[in-house]
Amino acid sequence: MRMNFPTHVMLGIVVGGLFFGKPEAIWLLALGSALPDLDREYGFFSKETFRNRQAHRALCHNLLFLGMVYLMNPFLGLGAFLHVFLDSLSTARDRGVEWLYPFTRLVKRAVYDYDGTRLELDPKQKIYLLQNELPVLTEKTTKDLKPGERTLPWRRTYGPALSGRLFDQGVLFGSATLFLLLLLFSVLGFHQFIDLSFVEHPFNLSFDVPFIVAAAGVLMNFVVGEVDRKKLIKSFQPDKEYKALFYISIGIMVSSVVLGVIMNPQAVLSTISMFPYIAAGIALMALVAFVLLKVKTSRPLPTDNKSDPVIV
Repeated sequence: MRMNFPTHVMLGIVVGGLFFGKPEAIWLLALGSALPDLDREYGFFSKETFRNRQAHRALCHNLLFLGMVYLMNPFLGLGAFLHVFLDSLSTARDRGVEWLYPFTRLVKRAVYDYDGTRLELDPKQKIYLLQNELPVLTEKTTKDLKPGERTLPWRRTYGPALSGRLFDQGVLFGSATLFLLLLLFSVLGFHQFIDLSFVEHPFNLSFDVPFIVAAAGVLMNFVVGEVDRKKLIKSFQPDKEYKALFYISIGIMVSSVVLGVIMNPQAVLSTISMFPYIAAGIALMALVAFVLLKVKTSRPLPTDNKSDPVIV
């Protein structure tokens, strides 16, 4: 039982209402909470290729993607983070969350198999993941996400939730109830959790137009994607009409970004001014990681069971 679309969106809405209160922040958090699930099998690959690559909960559920969305808008980035964080708490049935994708894909092997038995090490490979995934976990994965027969290193984060269905429903109804209370308190004047001034001035074209276009593109992508996915479960024949609609939805989302840039030039200039600092931070992180790996991998590969190679 995966975390459902309404649950992610509702969590974004309640966090926006609780901590920010502005309608723009609430809607952007809701939209950002939907974005990571764009890495489902909707139009990216054939069903088998998608299954083998294990793109879902990886391609758009990682820190690199979150950083890119954050640069577009901080509230979008926070919403996307809430989605990924929530998914990382759910069960192994949904394949967990691969926070460090695509860097984790560079490491092909593990030190131990799923039983804890030490595997034979390759002298040419200095960096390993700790352990291969447990078959009992991958066997419980939904059919459209189940990996192939080849054993894979454990690259994903699985959460403590024992019942995905109860967890999903608890977050959904709990978030909805809390948001309704925040709205009620604001309307009655007990405490102004949510800014209601938008009732008097409901239109802000520079925000509304890009947001509506983006939301339409995301919703279109999910709706036609779910319809096509259910068809593929019965027959593995790709739907050309869906493929066309998928690429149209991507075009709509891209056009919303272009509209946002055109209609909000000051926000764009503010983001651009941050780039030198961002680049310096990335360069520093890359340098430190490179030095650490060089130091670690320059040591002789261990040949006994008392020490391990570099494990990530």
